[in-house]
Amino acid sequence: MHLLLLSACLLAEPVLIPAGTFTMGRTKLTSDDATKMRPQILLDDRPTHEVSISAFYLDTHEVTQAEYAVFVKEKKHAPPYHWVAGKVPEGGEKLPAYNVSWDDARAYCAAQGARLPTEAEWERAARGGLEAMDYPWGDKFDAKLLRSGVELGPQEVGKYRPNAFGLFDMAGNVSEWVADYFDREYYARSPASDPPGPESGIYRVIRGGAWSDAPRRVTVYFRNWVRPSQRQPNIGFRCAKSAP
Repeated sequence: MHLLLLSACLLAEPVLIPAGTFTMGRTKLTSDDATKMRPQILLDDRPTHEVSISAFYLDTHEVTQAEYAVFVKEKKHAPPYHWVAGKVPEGGEKLPAYNVSWDDARAYCAAQGARLPTEAEWERAARGGLEAMDYPWGDKFDAKLLRSGVELGPQEVGKYRPNAFGLFDMAGNVSEWVADYFDREYYARSPASDPPGPESGIYRVIRGGAWSDAPRRVTVYFRNWVRPSQRQPNIGFRCAKSAP
């Protein structure tokens, strides 16, 4: 079963994200910022701040349902609730794993000898080395480069071109769990090097936007937050590892 599942799946491979310094957060002001008319969730991406990130590895793809099924079987972990009789729905092997909680995602990564990326690591990787841009490919939204603004759910991972670091689906498809607790004021006091995120909180951060989201929510800097126990069809994850 293990080999059959993985043969049906586009395997995620870790790629090295080089050490570097970048400006984290939304660099562009809008008229809504001054008038406070912008929804609070679209203000949480500021203030901008310079962050230095050590080299690390991040999976090229979101974890697929086929990969997650191997973990479920080998670790006797509870499957996502939409699976029938504990099995991946037919034809869903290459879709990202979803309906997984933050703890589910963390457990999967730990079983691979990995971890969830920090929020700062995730944004560094999503930008692909581009400064002050809105999307992994540049500054202009292009519906042909991602899965978003639809009602049909996610699609197979890796269907669109990768960013400059070789990472697929860093915008759209499913939002991705990261390691950090959510704290609206954290950016104002974030360490300048490898920020670990807040020490505690109620919510966890998700990044990248999903198939269900509009253009402003699939940017490289958009921050969303949900309870870590939530399992939703628009939230998945990918794994990271620290570089030696």
